[in-house]
Amino acid sequence: MIPVKLIGTPTCRRYQKMRSSVLAEAERLNLAIQVEEVGDTETLSKLSPLSLPRLYIWDALVASQNPPKPELISQALNGNLE
Repeated sequence: MIPVKLIGTPTCRRYQKMRSSVLAEAERLNLAIQVEEVGDTETLSKLSPLSLPRLYIWDALVASQNPPKPELISQALNGNLE
């Protein structure tokens, strides 16, 4: 199971795009992922709103603010981030 963490507000369009892109790539690659979504006000208030949403795969920051390209998500899911 590949750990994936999304931090942000689920009503945000960028967050929704980031989430759907990760789910689509995991399905395309036939990989099992475990998605943890962090959107509580207390946690978000400790972070810079300009850096949200954030995507972590394997505890590595993959994207901040804008949804990443599918190629980057694929690399991250396979553990090939540089």
